[in-house]
Amino acid sequence: MAILTKGKQPAAAHWYTTDGRPAHEQFRNDDRGTRPTTIRDAKAHRLFPSVTSVIGIFAKPGLETWKIKQAILAAGENPRQPAETPEYWTQRVMDAAFAQVEAAADLGSGIHEALDLAMSSEPFDPQYAPYILPVAEWVKKTGITFTAREVVLVNRAEGYAGRVDALFAFGKDGKGIIDWKTRKTKPGEKVTPYDGQGMQLAAYAAAHYGAEALPKVLAANVYISSTEPGRLEVCKHENLPELYETFLHACAIWRAFKGYDPRERRVAG
Repeated sequence: MAILTKGKQPAAAHWYTTDGRPAHEQFRNDDRGTRPTTIRDAKAHRLFPSVTSVIGIFAKPGLETWKIKQAILAAGENPRQPAETPEYWTQRVMDAAFAQVEAAADLGSGIHEALDLAMSSEPFDPQYAPYILPVAEWVKKTGITFTAREVVLVNRAEGYAGRVDALFAFGKDGKGIIDWKTRKTKPGEKVTPYDGQGMQLAAYAAAHYGAEALPKVLAANVYISSTEPGRLEVCKHENLPELYETFLHACAIWRAFKGYDPRERRVAG
């Protein structure tokens, strides 16, 4: 279960304009390139936080425990050398601890890019075929038809935005939403969504289909195993209205924490 934490805005926080253009960075005043967008920039330009930024107000104890364990393991495997300052050694240990995280992120990005190309019937790097072909077979078997991919969805009334992996149609009137995820898996262990992933899909679905349509939307995380090539797990979220309500509470808390309300102003009368 996630708990609240009032921390700094994550370095990778994403922002969007009211018409859905990414605004993750701003030009520096000294003409030295760009810098990450800050909450001050967001207030000045009325930017919308991403769905993941809103959900980021929740701490994830399981993830934090894992990070601590990685740091302890890395410290044991990389003892401090006599000539090293504490600061240098600490940074070296941190770099070693999270090198695998960066490698996993690179693999996930590569799979995601290859998947998008494959869904467009375009050639992709063959090294990713063991991960992509099972997804293509699953899509063919289910008979779903993609109606949009990699599109930014904006909810101006609630003041958030985000990029969705795929929207799809099925059957006579069926509509749905998919978020592709890479996940390290172990043989025989069931894959379950992490905290917040259901809320993420509910928020995207409400932005595109409308909150009133959520009971009829099929939302699923499709997990592509990075450790068992060929394994695919589909986790459906059946309670989108409840998940969306929880997300709206998170939006209210995010606004209170940040002192910023980007929602459209409603005119009485």
